[in-house]
Amino acid sequence: MVMLEQRFFDLELLKKPSLEKLAYFKGITVPHRNLKEVLNELKANILEPADTSIFFVFGVTGIGKSTLIKRLQKILLENLLEDLLSNPGQIGVARVEASSSSQGKFNHLDYYIQVLEALNEVLINYKVDYGISETESDGSKSLVPAVIKNTSTLRRAMEKVFINRKLRVFIVDEAQHLFATAGGHQLLNQMNWIKSIANFTKTIHILVGTYELLNCSTISGQIGRRSQDIHIARYHQLLQEDVIEYSTVIQTLQRHLPLLEEPQLETHCEYLLQYSIGCVGMLKSWLVRALRISLEENATTLTLKHLKKAEFSASRRKQILQEAEAGEKRLQDDESDSPTSLQKQQNTNPKSQSQGVGNRKSKRDLVGGN
Repeated sequence: MVMLEQRFFDLELLKKPSLEKLAYFKGITVPHRNLKEVLNELKANILEPADTSIFFVFGVTGIGKSTLIKRLQKILLENLLEDLLSNPGQIGVARVEASSSSQGKFNHLDYYIQVLEALNEVLINYKVDYGISETESDGSKSLVPAVIKNTSTLRRAMEKVFINRKLRVFIVDEAQHLFATAGGHQLLNQMNWIKSIANFTKTIHILVGTYELLNCSTISGQIGRRSQDIHIARYHQLLQEDVIEYSTVIQTLQRHLPLLEEPQLETHCEYLLQYSIGCVGMLKSWLVRALRISLEENATTLTLKHLKKAEFSASRRKQILQEAEAGEKRLQDDESDSPTSLQKQQNTNPKSQSQGVGNRKSKRDLVGGN
């Protein structure tokens, strides 16, 4: 048993109410291998940019995309700190969560309003230039479009903010909603729209979402050249290095559980890995639910019984696993169609028909392995 002095939290927390204990554990994030590899990939491309202006970052539900975004924002702000201090008007990094469409069609006007509201704090000095007015409905200041003439007006306002505030990186969470109703020609229009904003404002766009984003970068050669795919991989039971890494994550999380006795969750590593589909975000949510149950019972530690009560339903696990496997298969299929793979096939079979000049295949960066 680990001594109390070796726990990862202030022991005074044990005297606090259950809500504070839960809030503490919810706020914990664990920097694991796959997460760090994605962050390093993004950091390198953003701080030393080439021609890439759009990054598609995708993975299965529960993989930990929200944690990734928070850490990426923190890392970028730390690296941009000197510039931000010398130019207080610069934003550096901003994010928004794309809303799903309730009418079966993406609403650009709503998106522009959402982005402007996300940048609310830094828009106060620009309300006249950008057609934005200040209102006080509940005593607090907020900014809303003064007169919504059309989507073009709001788009220009948004683009001016991006440019004048020297926004380096703009992150869109749940980015699959941008393309949820787009098929064929509509998808191409949406991608050209995003590319146009990124090029005009010189702001790198990071679109984070599900495997649905796989459809985007291959829609045209031009978009493929200016974009890059980054996969947030889950951990697999059949890979020993994955099991070892996941066990380390479990041990780190258990030391953060604000209970009198540290649970020995690593002894249930196989069970936890399988039932969380190898997703650290899903594991964390599971442990939060189990902690709540143990606190309600005034238990001194978290046991297998609590895990069983808190585990996700079989139907939910099946759905997420199917989504994960389908996405991974799609990635493997696309990799087999890559120029490198085709060249190997041609070298093996000289009589095979060569790929036509100019028919470029999109490159995908698999981060963390499958």
